[in-house]
Amino acid sequence: MVRAWRNHPDVRRFMYTQHTVERDEHEGWFELAASTPDKHLLVFERGGVPSGFVNVTIADPSARRAEWGFYLAPNAEKGSGSLLGQLALSYVFRDLEQHKLCGEALAYNHRSIRFHERLGFRQEACLRDHHFDGNQYHDVIGFGLIATEWLEEKGDRTQ
Repeated sequence: MVRAWRNHPDVRRFMYTQHTVERDEHEGWFELAASTPDKHLLVFERGGVPSGFVNVTIADPSARRAEWGFYLAPNAEKGSGSLLGQLALSYVFRDLEQHKLCGEALAYNHRSIRFHERLGFRQEACLRDHHFDGNQYHDVIGFGLIATEWLEEKGDRTQ
């Protein structure tokens, strides 16, 4: 299911690797990720229906800094993204007790950029020509959100 979502053209075009992920590649990725203690693979459900995927990696345990990636199922109910984001942030900051969460978006992924901003992330970087997709270079926008900022502005929504 997660691989099917990942391979959907509307999802895949915003990924760093844009090829169709075959079963063997996906199974290898999953086996490695599932056996890595600092990786947290989450399926987001809405009304009991699987509707999205979140991948959280503890990038620096001593600094309590994590990184995330996410996508919705192509048929996810409207408003699912906002709920996925709020629940993921609650998990990162409350359950995993992280100090900072970082994210990235390809500069042409305007929806992801707006999504990060609506969740309270601040743009911290514009990495020029940072990603090469096999045909051309793309800028990458880096985001960061500190736990105290999230608690001040967003924390009460997920209690």
